[in-house]
Formats: sequence, structure tokens, C-alpha cells
Amino acid sequence: MAAPSTSPSVSCVMPAFNEEASIVMAVANVRGALEHLTSDSEIIVVDDGSTDHTGALLDEMAAAGQLRVLHFPVNRGYGCTLRAGFAAATRPLLFFCDSDNQFDPMDLGRLLPLIEEADIVVGHRVARCDGMLRGVLSRGYNVLASMLLDVRVRDVNCAFKLMRREALAGLALVSTGYSINAEMLARAARAQLRIREVPVTHWPRRAGRSKVGTADVPWSLFALLSLRWTLRDSPPG
Repeated sequence: MAAPSTSPSVSCVMPAFNEEASIVMAVANVRGALEHLTSDSEIIVVDDGSTDHTGALLDEMAAAGQLRVLHFPVNRGYGCTLRAGFAAATRPLLFFCDSDNQFDPMDLGRLLPLIEEADIVVGHRVARCDGMLRGVLSRGYNVLASMLLDVRVRDVNCAFKLMRREALAGLALVSTGYSINAEMLARAARAQLRIREVPVTHWPRRAGRSKVGTADVPWSLFALLSLRWTLRDSPPG
């Protein structure tokens, strides 16, 4: 896939928690894609208090100049890692993807052309490869996000998004957990930002384990309801 003619400059943020089995390959894949698709880039991995060897592996890669790494001493949550990575980013475009190696980073080539006429480009997984239960939970979450927050995208929590850094800076994100995706899109819609969607590839998890399960359902519902309350009392934009 070819990059757009504007030779983009991109910061990639990758949250990581106990991903020692996949982190090296995930970073290598992202580096290769960025080198092919952009004229200038940086990778920022935020280690969310990992208790395995994720942090040590990241430090080795950082010492080799392959990335920048931020370490949380304890697990603070997905939203906190993304917000920290966004704050550390320096390029005009911000891209984020997870560190579990379930996305093809070359699909960034599908998002980059659309950012020329949008503020946020959202991936949606056309064929999810992480099991029936996760698929059911995701569909239910998308329905709830649409009902409670008026978020009109097909795959709210798809961890493959590209945005203009200046547009993101105006959204004042506060979520600490997985609801940061819903908050980002809800605030963007209220601010009348331009949102586009594009299908992306989803691979089966080859190593490690998922961090999301049925135990997260009550917290996810509570987070969406809290966001609805927060956004109702805050001005658009």
C-alpha cells in the first residue's frame, strides 16, 4: 500500500501490559510499516506496569534506538497509557495500535489517504479473530455506545486509529480504562470533527492472552454511563 503524496510524519503509540511473548515482533512489524509508509516517524510504547519481561524487552529496544518507552510502576489502565503516549508524541499525525500483534500495521496505508480529508480515521475489523465471546461482547458494546453516547462507528474499540494531533489535543480526554475509545469518538462527534472509517485486517492472537473478558462487562457499562453523564454536563468541543 502506498502512502499519501504528502509524505506523512507519524507518531505511533502502543500500550503494552504483559506482552513479553509478542512485543518484539509487534514493534518490529510497526517499524517496518512506518518506514515504508511515512517520511518520518517515532514509536512510543507505554508499559502499563507489566509484571513479566515486557519492560526489560522494551528497554533493550529503546537502548538500540528502535523506540521510546514510558514505564508505569503499577498498572493504571488502558486509557492512562494512551493518554500518556499521546502527550509524549511529537509528530503531526497520531496513530495507535495494540501490542498483541493482532493487526497488520501495513493497513495504516489504508488510513493515511483518508486523513487528508478527516480529523480521525477509525479502523473496523472486518473478520474478528479472537473468538465468539469477544465478538458478542464487542457487538453489544458498540450498540450501547451508540445508544448512550451517539457514537456512530462500526467498531468503537478497534485499537487501530489515526488522527491529527491538534484535533486530539482539543478533546480533553479523561478516561482511564478501555472506554477511552468511546470517549474519544463521542467528544470528536460533539466537536464536529470529521470521522472516517476503513476496514482493517485482524489476526488471531499468536501468544499471550486477552486482557478483556466477561468480568469487564459491568465496569464497561458503568464507564459508558459515567461518560454519558460527564458529556451531558460539558460543553461541546
